[in-house]
Amino acid sequence: MSQIVTEREAPGALPASPAEWQACAAHLQARQAENDAERARLARQREALALAAATGDGRAQKRVQMLAGRDQALALDAMNIAQGLAHAEIAIARSVADRAGFERQEAVRRHQVMLESRLSLIAEIELVLRSMPPLLVQLAEATRLIEESHLALGGERPTLPPLAQEAAGGRLAEFMTGIGFAAWLPLARPEIRPAIQSWTEAERAAQASYALPA
Repeated sequence: MSQIVTEREAPGALPASPAEWQACAAHLQARQAENDAERARLARQREALALAAATGDGRAQKRVQMLAGRDQALALDAMNIAQGLAHAEIAIARSVADRAGFERQEAVRRHQVMLESRLSLIAEIELVLRSMPPLLVQLAEATRLIEESHLALGGERPTLPPLAQEAAGGRLAEFMTGIGFAAWLPLARPEIRPAIQSWTEAERAAQASYALPA
């Protein structure tokens, strides 16, 4: 391969970065165009002298020989330029591939971080959900005690106890619908009224029927 020289490099120094390889390729392409133009000009001059040289004109023959020598030198230079340009193009393609590979690695890394972040969020939600069943057990026990106390104090047992597990669970489902769980779980959606926005307020209203005079 010929020596590759750019305007910023010392003779014999090869480009060391993608930007320098791009500059090197541009420089060689410009030289290649100049070489082609010069060889085309020499070819026209040789064609103009061909008849005179063929008929024995010594000056024309010497001129044709000189032009042929110049063309031979340009042909060698063109070969060197083509080889150097091929080398530069390979280096550029490799740098592009390396960059694409690096960018994919970074994208895959970011993707993996998102997966891990989602899994952490799921674990956090799971922890919260696992804390709920014991609280519901406490709620059931509290309901049982209230029912017993209400009857003992002379209260009447309603036909459909508003604090019973089924009723409280229905209000809980409506509340969960209202705060966004319906997008994730097959919860019943209220059709004739807005979803419950506060389970606490709904339970406060349900407990009103258990109030007793002093």
